[in-house]
Amino acid sequence: MGSQAPSPEPMQTFIFLDLEATGLPFSQPKVTELCLLAIHRCALESPPTSQGPLSMVPPPPRVVDKLSLCVAPGKTCSPAASEITGLSTAVLAAHGRQRFNDNLVNLLLAFLQRQPQPWCLVAHNGDRYDFPLLQAELAMLGLASALDGAFCIDSIAALKALEQASNPSEHGPRKSYSLGSIYTRLYGQAPPDSHTAEGDVLALLSICQWKPQALLQWVDAHAKPFSTVKPMYGVTASTGTNPRSSAVAVAAPLATVRNTNLCTGESRRPKVLSPVEGPEAPPKEGLLAPLGLLAFLTLAVAMLYGLSLATPGQ
Repeated sequence: MGSQAPSPEPMQTFIFLDLEATGLPFSQPKVTELCLLAIHRCALESPPTSQGPLSMVPPPPRVVDKLSLCVAPGKTCSPAASEITGLSTAVLAAHGRQRFNDNLVNLLLAFLQRQPQPWCLVAHNGDRYDFPLLQAELAMLGLASALDGAFCIDSIAALKALEQASNPSEHGPRKSYSLGSIYTRLYGQAPPDSHTAEGDVLALLSICQWKPQALLQWVDAHAKPFSTVKPMYGVTASTGTNPRSSAVAVAAPLATVRNTNLCTGESRRPKVLSPVEGPEAPPKEGLLAPLGLLAFLTLAVAMLYGLSLATPGQ
């Protein structure tokens, strides 16, 4: 991944991002669902006029672009992840979902290229999860530099800074900065559709509309190049390789998944091939012929020797 200097101009497009996946970072997770919601800077500079109390959830901007996809992960979802997200490998396969491949990356790039630059990806806990996982998926395809034109910020860091700036002298119990906790703290209710990629993106947009002007200033000062994000885990493919050949190179560990019918759970026994004999190995019939001849000659010699002993006068 190449390096990139901070943007000399304000961010123009904010792309709220959420990924659902097969498990936690230690399990080398794969994406099962992703959602990107893009809004222009002016949507935060001039938010819709609220018609209710301050604690009312602000409506989303009228002009938004949204991309939401479910993805076949190519590995088993952990039971905990399936319970939380409602997605499993079998369900995704039954619906004919495709893998995270170069076609999906091209779709992401096409989505980004429709937005004014600079772009800033915004994800909750993005520095520890969404951004490294996205980089790992890209690197698996040999496309680690695909999003080098983007910037990114973790909304946890931004919202911590905004809350502390609002109440600099506040002392009390340590606050939770999970997406649900912040949303409930601001709006007095739990966010709808938690742990779906689209639901979490909409909740994230809502809490980023809390102090939009302050958020814009913080993002312009702290956004970092996406190229500085390291993949969550090591991958086989390297930057700059052909994406299709890279995908083939890393497909071997998934063979056990492909040998299972994900809809029924039945295992398909792989075909067992008989070993191929090399040119040095003689055929079995070729060994039997000389052994038979040797046995016949040995028997003939023994008979002649016996006859000579039995002949009188010798």
